Order: sequence, then structure tokens, then C-alpha cells
Amino acid sequence: MDNRYIDKVIGEMKPFLDEQGFKFTDNKFESDEKIIAVNFDDARQMYTLSIAQKSEEDEPIFSEISAWLFDDSQNEKDAASVGIDFVSTLRKELNIKIKRTANTSAVELPTASKSDSMNITGFTKKMLDVFPVLKEEYKGHVSVYGNFLYLNFFGEHLVPLVKNLFETGTKKQVGKFYDVLKDAYVRGDKDTVNVIVAVLCASAYNNETVNCGIKEMLAENKHFLTSFENFLPVLSKNNKLMNALVKR
Repeated sequence: MDNRYIDKVIGEMKPFLDEQGFKFTDNKFESDEKIIAVNFDDARQMYTLSIAQKSEEDEPIFSEISAWLFDDSQNEKDAASVGIDFVSTLRKELNIKIKRTANTSAVELPTASKSDSMNITGFTKKMLDVFPVLKEEYKGHVSVYGNFLYLNFFGEHLVPLVKNLFETGTKKQVGKFYDVLKDAYVRGDKDTVNVIVAVLCASAYNNETVNCGIKEMLAENKHFLTSFENFLPVLSKNNKLMNALVKR
């Protein structure tokens, strides 16, 4: 694997880091206090994001704070997703909140189609209705990125809420969530159904409590349950979905 897409990764990160006062020199971003490095690890086939405290006296000691699997099956668009995910990681690491600009108020929430089928937009609306806290997150996401990167959004915001629902929610809350999912699973187009299953699997990944809760929820819907059980072991082999939906 060559490193031909690293400029795309860095290009996605640069506007954010420029805004935070970082300067790009010698393939690293530097501020008065921090140094941020993006590299490609050939042995692991991963883009890595590392950060170090700046020191005038000692060599910086870098700590890896994120890594994204990236193999020959992936392309320039996937590299852009790496940069977007790294920016999200850095926001948390540097404790920088998304700025709610005037543009946020101009962002329209997704609406459902009048047709019998459901697409990603319709499913997103349903999730925003079930989890109202997502409405402002949706507006912030679109105002920052200029469009709706649904996998990144679901991984960053929806999956944690689903996990929390099965860890702390009541049967009534789970039942309400299932009613929406059941309808979307029946009426959804291919992409929508795939995303529904992927979100559930990402929520259950390495979490036995959530895994058992989802299986219990789907117990009476054998087709839905089978889709979930069949895809769960496949998720870890899908680099794109793992990196977008599973935040480790």
C-alpha cells in the first residue's frame, strides 16, 4: 500500500487546525503547545493520528489517539473520511466545541418522503424524532461539513445513544425504538436497511449487554434478527464501516 492519499487526509484536517492556530511544517501541525502528526503505518495498513506536548528542551513524545484501517480497496473519498474522523477526535482531545454559527439556523432538518419506501433521509428523520437531542447535532454537523455524512454522523452521535438505550433504558423506550426500526426495516431501500443493521451491530460491538438487548428486541422478527446476527461478525472486517461507526 502506498501513501498516495495522505494529502487528502491532511487537506480535510487543515482548515480546522488553521482555525486553531496550528501551522503545517515538516508534515506536522504545530501550535505553541502541541504537535499533531498524521502518518501511514504500512505494517498495520492504518492511518494514524498522534499528538505530543511541545517542548523546547526534549524531543516530543507522541501518543497515538486514533487509527483508521485503510487498504487497497479504499479510495480518495475514503481518505477524506479519515480526515473528517481525525478532526472529530481532535475536537475531543483539545476540548473544542463545534461553533454554532448563524448558518446553523439555516440548516433544515431532514423530512420524510411521501412514498411508501424509506431512504436514508427518512430514516434520519425518524432517528431525530426518537432522539431529539440529535436535531442540534445534525444542524451542527451539516453547518460544519457542508453536507450530511450519514455514516460519520451515526457513528459519532447515534451509536452512543443506541448503546445507552440498551444499557439504561426502559422496556417502553426500547419498544418505541423498535417500532421505528421495524417499520424502517420493512419500508427501507437497500442502503437504508444496510445502515440500520450496521448501526445495531456497531452498537453491540464488544458490548455483551447491548448485544443481548438487541437480540431480545428482535426475537420475534426472525428475518431482522438473522440479518443482525449474520452481519455482526462481518462488521470487524469492513474497514469503512468499522472506522465510521465504531469509535474506540
